[in-house]
Amino acid sequence: MRDLAFRTSIPLLLVAAVLFILGCGPAASPTGARDPNAVRVEALLGSPMLLANGDSTVYAVLRISTAARPARERGPVNVALAIDTSGSMEGEAIVAARRASLQVIDALKDGDRLAVIVFHSKAEVLVPSTELDAEVREDARKRIAAMEARGTTEMADGLQTALDQVLANYNPNGVNRVVLLGDGIPNQAANLEYTAKRAADRGVAVTTLGLGLDYDETLMGKLADLSGGRYSYIESADKLAGFFREELERLDTVYGRQASVTLTPGPGVRIDAIVGTEMMSPAGAAYMPLGDIVRGDTRDVVVRMTVTPRKANVPIELLDAVITFDDALEQAGRLERRLYFGARTTLDEGEVAKAKNPAVDLSAALAEASATTLQALEFGKQGSYVHARGLLEKGAAAALAQSKRTPSAELEKLATNMTSVAKDMPEVDRPAPPSASPSGGEYEFSDDTMATPMPSESPSVVRNRKEVHQKAVKALH
Repeated sequence: MRDLAFRTSIPLLLVAAVLFILGCGPAASPTGARDPNAVRVEALLGSPMLLANGDSTVYAVLRISTAARPARERGPVNVALAIDTSGSMEGEAIVAARRASLQVIDALKDGDRLAVIVFHSKAEVLVPSTELDAEVREDARKRIAAMEARGTTEMADGLQTALDQVLANYNPNGVNRVVLLGDGIPNQAANLEYTAKRAADRGVAVTTLGLGLDYDETLMGKLADLSGGRYSYIESADKLAGFFREELERLDTVYGRQASVTLTPGPGVRIDAIVGTEMMSPAGAAYMPLGDIVRGDTRDVVVRMTVTPRKANVPIELLDAVITFDDALEQAGRLERRLYFGARTTLDEGEVAKAKNPAVDLSAALAEASATTLQALEFGKQGSYVHARGLLEKGAAAALAQSKRTPSAELEKLATNMTSVAKDMPEVDRPAPPSASPSGGEYEFSDDTMATPMPSESPSVVRNRKEVHQKAVKALH
């Protein structure tokens, strides 16, 4: 049972998510509009000197920031709410969800589009995507008032249905969003990631909100990441307050919408990772959605590359990077920032060491520690506890070692978080689920299959894991 404080936090949570959306939307491109230069990108390289006689690992950082500009009125909104109304929402939770949906209606302007999808044992379109006016609002309120909790959690159909509603009314001159609210484990998760990727391809970000202690944080975080959206874990009202304030501050401060980065490696260079994200690799390049760029944002996109051996004292073409986004200030259309990374080879190890950039080393270590945390938590969700513990312990040791070279309280905290989660991991893996017997008859139980039941986790362990996961996500975004 969730406590009352958590249940009453749902309305503000949904409204906060939609209020964040109100500041977003791709701009038009009127003749004469100029780039306001509000979005800035800096190129930083781990070392401009690489050893010539072997493979080299090198990090590149794309540091995205903003320059203050006057706010502009937002464009129209096309948003769909996908709300979990499964049996676990019964009681105060469903009452709070109704209240949240009603408050969303009040937060949107006339002319904005709203759809409300509920999912339980199946997905239902409670309110089809419609432009809001007084009559539509009244009808939507009546439908939302009838919303009830029942059944299981068909989240995959809920997300797909919400996306279909947005895409059917896609507005190239406005913001197009899905807000997914879930408090439990989906019946089937197989299609969820595909739907998130499809949303990103079509210019629709998915904001995911995980409620309480029972949902899958690794899944909800990945859905937001794949679509260029935002993920948040809210467990109680006191944590909600900070999230709500943050989202309100972001209102009307979006400078670049639907941002993305495309990376093209030079000859003999392999992009190993955009650290902490699942990059897409079309035709040898790497691509990643970035979502919105908001006033005051500073974000490091960390790229890990491997460079093959070269002759000494020759230049190396490492990487071309292009960041594109819709201008949200002057309606200057789709803008881009182009960066180039290059280096030279040497046989002098001392020269390589001297050329290292400590700021890039620290940024890379923070990203790698956060990425390791997320990867380990995902293995833990799958029951591979031994492997997860090993990743966390190795990651914590690497982070502490780097913090001695480039002192960082943030890096030390990430190491501490990894250690705490590793200690809470079971010492043996979860047994594989039983399968049918080879003869096709009934499954035959044995002492071996029942020998290692997994202990139930205390709420404090689950809460710590979700908080560590949230901090790792924020460190990468």
